[in-house]
Amino acid sequence: MQQGMLSSVLLSASMLLGTPIASAMEMTSSRVEVLLEDEQIHQKVAELLQYAVEDNIDSLNFAIERLTLSQQEVARYLLLKKIEEQSIILTPKMALFVERQTSMVPTYQILERGDGYEFSVPAFNYPSIANRLIKRWKQDQSTLDFVLKAEREELKLKEWLSGSEYQVQTRETLLIRELDSLSPNAINALTSQLTQEAVTSWLPSSAVMVRLAQVSEDSQVYKLLWLMRADFNSQKELSRLGSIADDFSIEQLKIATQNPRLKEKALQALASIKPLNNDIREFLISKMAIKEDAEIVANELARQGYQSWLEELVTSNKKVRSSAITHALSL
Repeated sequence: MQQGMLSSVLLSASMLLGTPIASAMEMTSSRVEVLLEDEQIHQKVAELLQYAVEDNIDSLNFAIERLTLSQQEVARYLLLKKIEEQSIILTPKMALFVERQTSMVPTYQILERGDGYEFSVPAFNYPSIANRLIKRWKQDQSTLDFVLKAEREELKLKEWLSGSEYQVQTRETLLIRELDSLSPNAINALTSQLTQEAVTSWLPSSAVMVRLAQVSEDSQVYKLLWLMRADFNSQKELSRLGSIADDFSIEQLKIATQNPRLKEKALQALASIKPLNNDIREFLISKMAIKEDAEIVANELARQGYQSWLEELVTSNKKVRSSAITHALSL
């Protein structure tokens, strides 16, 4: 992708163009409102927006320069506002134009007074809008770069999720947000980097692992997730699987009980599934034969309204821990 090159172009252009020097001039709030509602300016902004859509930056700059200083400020503000509101995709040339606006200093200021203080704010704060647009543009470039590399099966997860803490967090957020837009082949290419290793020496964060597991529905990815240190993300996934309660989800909940730190949550999720099919019932009965598990299961089953079934088990099944069941029934 060309993101790095484009970013360099933006930086170079900004340095060459320099930062305009402007002397601040005070403008009243009423004057600001008049200018923002001026029909002539709105007609001019419509013309400017068309130049922007056509990527005709030379005509755009020329048209702005022909306006009076106050009209220029309003026009820049309204133009960037429309680009933001309409989510217009920036071309590289348009990105350069917007980048230019971030370094400009608004000429007109509004003096705001309060109890014992006063300060000036830009009457038309177009640099702040420009900054948001550039941030969004860079994010779009990063997203496109991620999708293309993943679809070409060129994305190496371990390398891509390395770097500074900020960079890793940003890329993790991008992956979690965009993963379900990838093709099955691209997703498989990513997950196989984790599941086909003879020895697992590295895994991404639990948040990434959960998302990879959800989208891929790969039992091997889930196996790795359940082997990781339990945290909020893996526990939340147990709740999600319990709410789905299909055969695959139920099987994953059973496997998750093998992690001591996930066992209680997984057993509770299984016991809360309604209706309980025979497979889940048999699994829970086997757990109620184990001292450290019996109380967890019995308490949750009692809470879910299965008192009569628990009473029946006490008398009909000699393997279950009757004391744990009796205690759960007494609560």
